[in-house]
Amino acid sequence: MRTRDTKVEVFLSFEDENAAEHRRLAAMSTEERCREMAVLQERMWGPEWTTKPIEKVASWEDVSW
Repeated sequence: MRTRDTKVEVFLSFEDENAAEHRRLAAMSTEERCREMAVLQERMWGPEWTTKPIEKVASWEDVSW
């Protein structure tokens, strides 16, 4: 069984969180970044995102102001 270490951090501001995210990304290798991008793509477009065309949808909203 494979276990996964999880680290939870609480930030005082969005700026602190953004800085921590930038440090995390800077420490990643190119391969790690590509794997993370593939996971995000699969979450967004489904597991067949590399073999099926992606349905492109545009939407907008009219506002009175």
